[in-house]
Amino acid sequence: MRLQRMQISALIVLALVAALALVPFPTLPYTTGFAPHWVSLLAAVVGAVFVIRPHPAGLLPAVLLLWSAGGVVLDGFRAFFAVTGIPAGDFARVDWPGMASRGLSLTGCALLGAVLLPRLRVPGGAWLGYSAFAIGFVYPMAKLYWSLGGSLLRPVGYDEGFPAGELFMLLIGAVGSLALVQGWGRRLPRRLVLTGGWAGAAMLTTMGAMSVFGTLSQMLGLTEGPVPLSDPAAVVTVGLVYGSWLLFGLAVGAATLSYQRATPR
Repeated sequence: MRLQRMQISALIVLALVAALALVPFPTLPYTTGFAPHWVSLLAAVVGAVFVIRPHPAGLLPAVLLLWSAGGVVLDGFRAFFAVTGIPAGDFARVDWPGMASRGLSLTGCALLGAVLLPRLRVPGGAWLGYSAFAIGFVYPMAKLYWSLGGSLLRPVGYDEGFPAGELFMLLIGAVGSLALVQGWGRRLPRRLVLTGGWAGAAMLTTMGAMSVFGTLSQMLGLTEGPVPLSDPAAVVTVGLVYGSWLLFGLAVGAATLSYQRATPR
């Protein structure tokens, strides 16, 4: 059986993920609740099997790789301050080996997905983009509600101000979601739309996976995490509000794939 170039690339990346997972590098406190090394190792080993012999069941290691990549966006922000020297205190400290592992896990997930997609029936249609548009409002609107004094599901000790950044990101996400399904989006440069769609899907799904799977593993006693399980509001907030990131990212990713297949190169 002759492997294609993408399969070989995926195997190399997954081998690097497994190698990093086997080395006990020291970590930093901000990685508490991230996917443990055994998840990355399991995802890499099982994922390699489905790279060689593609099957829809390969979605399981792809999901585990997505969880393993959780936190890479946070790593990126920290790395920005560490590299530029802009004063940021502890936020400029970076778990560099972990960042490398999480970045490789995201790459491995993308490559495994590319190998599997031709063998999967993926839904298409404008409803994906409109779903992404709607889901994108959940997190910013919750933050706006809390900033205005709302108490429903408000986490204990929440003291953040007006969510200007979240509302700005909502604007970008809303416009991007509609660009994937409306006629005016077809008039934009195809590469720009695809780059924005896949980048958004990657950031949202990794952050969502980190929150949702991290909380579930903490509740099951598999890992330690930062969520105060004794506070029902905090658990519900993570599951529904931060979980919306995962749904938002999946909807954006599916809408981007639909756009990619529907538009000429």
